[in-house]
Amino acid sequence: MGSAGLSWLRGAAWTVFALDLVILFQGAYAVATGSGGGPTGQTLVRAFTMLLASWLLGVAVVLTVSSWWRSRLGLWVSLVFAALPLLWVGAGMLGVWE
Repeated sequence: MGSAGLSWLRGAAWTVFALDLVILFQGAYAVATGSGGGPTGQTLVRAFTMLLASWLLGVAVVLTVSSWWRSRLGLWVSLVFAALPLLWVGAGMLGVWE
C-alpha cells in the first residue's frame, strides 16, 4: 500500500472514530437529561456510555499513535475496533437482536 492508500486508510479510520464520538455524545446527552425510560433504562444508558467512552479512549490512543508512526497495522486495528460500536448500534436500530 502506497502513500495514497495510507492516507485513505487514515482518513477512513478517523472518520469512523468521529462517527463513534457522535454516538458517545448522544449517550452523554441522554445521561445528562435523565432520559432512558425509568431507573433501569437510565442505568443501562449510563453503563453503555461509560463502556463506549473507555472503548473509544483505547481506540483514540491506538489511532493517534498509528497516525503519528504511519503504521498500517495500527490503522487497520483502529478502523476495525472503531467500526464495531457503529455496527452494534446499527444492528440494534435495525432490530437484528430481536
